[in-house]
Amino acid sequence: MATVTAMSIPTAPTPSDCPTPLSWQQVLSSVEDQSETWEINGDRGLIQGRAIGSGPALVFLNPLLGNWQMMALTAWVLRDEFRCILYDDSSFLEPRPRIAPGTVDDLVADLWRVCEQCCDGPVVLVGTGLGSAVGLSALAEHDNRIAAAVLQGPLVETRLTAPERCLTRIGSHLPGRLSHLPGFRSLMVHNHQPWFPPFDQSRLAFAVDNTGNLPLRIAARRARRLDQLDLADCLDRLASSDQPSPPILLIVPESLQNESLPSRSTAVQEILSHVSTASVEALAGCGPLGCLTHPHRLAKLVRTFLQESDSNRLPPMASPGS
Repeated sequence: MATVTAMSIPTAPTPSDCPTPLSWQQVLSSVEDQSETWEINGDRGLIQGRAIGSGPALVFLNPLLGNWQMMALTAWVLRDEFRCILYDDSSFLEPRPRIAPGTVDDLVADLWRVCEQCCDGPVVLVGTGLGSAVGLSALAEHDNRIAAAVLQGPLVETRLTAPERCLTRIGSHLPGRLSHLPGFRSLMVHNHQPWFPPFDQSRLAFAVDNTGNLPLRIAARRARRLDQLDLADCLDRLASSDQPSPPILLIVPESLQNESLPSRSTAVQEILSHVSTASVEALAGCGPLGCLTHPHRLAKLVRTFLQESDSNRLPPMASPGS
């Protein structure tokens, strides 16, 4: 990982609506020191994870690229009210040099294994990007195992372009890491810099390094999961189920009226049209990685949503500091 300068944390009191900024260096160190680590044998390989905090289980589902550390800041903010479960699915440790594309169903199977081994009772899911697709697919077969779900940047249907499909197939057999690709770092900075807090550009450096550390063949395999992704059947099952769907909060980085996000808006509208228990909130200015760019704001949405949801469906929230 590239060397970056740690951000100093202000000591002056901060208004409740503008909490003290998080130093990702200190948070990661604290999570690593204070969390319980574990390993589970999944159907396709080893699943590694950790848990921190106390209260009802809050299971984080990672975005397309990067590992559990991308969700650590949000988990840290919520640790006093929830037992936060962070993990890397079995595709991250796939030992074979030749990798099959994999499906979202593979990741759902990993989720169920984690829930069986690490959670007591129904869980709350928090998924971002690809993780939101995993969460939506799991909701369609939840069997009372999911109490609620928060899905940021939800995906329902995606396709890779012909060049993307070609590149991911080639990448599935190449050595090295994402950071070895020409132009990787500049592309990441161009795509994500506007969303990160200007007072702490080292957090952007962390996101770039964390993502770039992913083996190229693993990144390609995960990207291929988005080709021909179609969760319309999952929505139909949720709509026709005899059981009421758990409460679902859909979070988009901008308002639904933002024409720069037509596919994401379409996905949100499609979910809302099928699932009566779904609602939507905008997380303006946070980008696709709100879990890392603005963890306090995301955590506030999660808390508010769970507090306002049907208390008969949700496990009681722990009192802060308990």
